[in-house]
Order: sequence, then C-alpha cells, then structure tokens
Amino acid sequence: MTHLNTLFANQMPTPNGWLTRWKIYAGRYGALHAAARFLGTKAPGIWSVLGPLVSAGYRRKWEAGSGLRLLNLGGGGNLIDGALTVDLDPRADSYVNVTKPLPFARASIDLILLEEVIEHVDKATGLALLHECRRVLKAGGTIRIATPDLDWLAAGIVDSSVSCGLLNDTFYGHGHAYIYTRAELRDALAAAGFSACTWSNYQDPTSVLGFLDSHADRFAHDPELSQYVEAA
Repeated sequence: MTHLNTLFANQMPTPNGWLTRWKIYAGRYGALHAAARFLGTKAPGIWSVLGPLVSAGYRRKWEAGSGLRLLNLGGGGNLIDGALTVDLDPRADSYVNVTKPLPFARASIDLILLEEVIEHVDKATGLALLHECRRVLKAGGTIRIATPDLDWLAAGIVDSSVSCGLLNDTFYGHGHAYIYTRAELRDALAAAGFSACTWSNYQDPTSVLGFLDSHADRFAHDPELSQYVEAA
C-alpha cells in the first residue's frame, strides 16, 4: 500500500457557477442524483428522504469497481478522487448514516479514513462504529482516525497554553458528543478488534493515510488539537 497518494487525492473546491457545478455533478452521479443533491443542500429534510434512494446507485457502482477500496466515512463535502465519501451531508458521494450498520459487505474495504467524525457520536455509538469498520475492512486493512486529543487539551489547560474558550468549544461546539484520551481511543480500537495502533501527526508522510489529512487546513485550527492514529 505504498504510494497511495498517486491513487487518491483530496479534490479542489467545486468552481463557482451553477451550470459548471451541474455539469460536474451530473457527469459524476447522474442527473437524478445531482438534482436531488442540489435540493438537499437547500433543504436537508428532502435529502434525508431522497438521499438513500438516489445515491445508492453511485455507491454500488463504486463497490463494483476495481483497485483498492478507500472509504471516507463521515467526510461531508471533502471528496477524495478514487474513494467513496459517505455522510448524511448531501455533498458526499452517497447517503450513509454512520450511526447505523454500514451498507458494505464484510471484508470488502481496504482502507478507511475517519477524520474528525467519532467525536460527534456518544461513546457507545462510537464503539459500534469501530466494530462496523472492523467488519467491513479486509484482513490487513488500515483505518486512520483523527479526533480531538483530550490529553493535549488537559495539558494545555494546566500550562495555560490552551484557553478555557477552546476547551469548552471542543467539548460543546460543532455537535461534539464525546472527546477521547489517547488511552481510551486505543482501548476502544482494541475492543473493536483492531491491533498495532500507531500514533502519528498531521499529514504524517511516514503513515499510510496521513497524506489525506485536511481538517486543520479546511477549518483553520491547530493540528495539535487532534490526535492521529492508524490501526490494522
């Protein structure tokens, strides 16, 4: 799994102009999916009904393709060339609720990116999600997780390098539900059946999937706010 950056790359933001966007999305997903996607960005309730129906075809087409299968779980509009990005967000490739059983066969996925997602669900749901990731990953597959680092936040509060505002924003802002220490995230991964946990850093060139890290750049926060771990 070397040189994965030649197979997968974060896409640039879509150009302005509705006609340009329509051509891109209709070409990628088909006219019906693209139209429902557009409506969903204006009225999320519409997408919650139409999304599972109109986007399943694109997901099945991706699953039937060849090559390494990289699943970007909860990636929103952060699309990755060659990968499948799934989320409730209509900007994703396909509608998938990550709090439910994943609609993928056992041992059908090579790689999973879970960037700033697991903190948005409670602890029990997070563990269930990790079990689902383990179920769909092939033997020897890799998962990369980025999520706020409670150890870094706690140390920063003690030495005054982290403000009270940042701490509260991490816990209570952005729809966050549970923040992990490194030890607790390692234990959760182990409980879900993962092994060989390796911590790295933002866009770590020595890691398997670190080249896909982008959250800190997209949302302009200190990369050290998050922990980055890969497990097999």
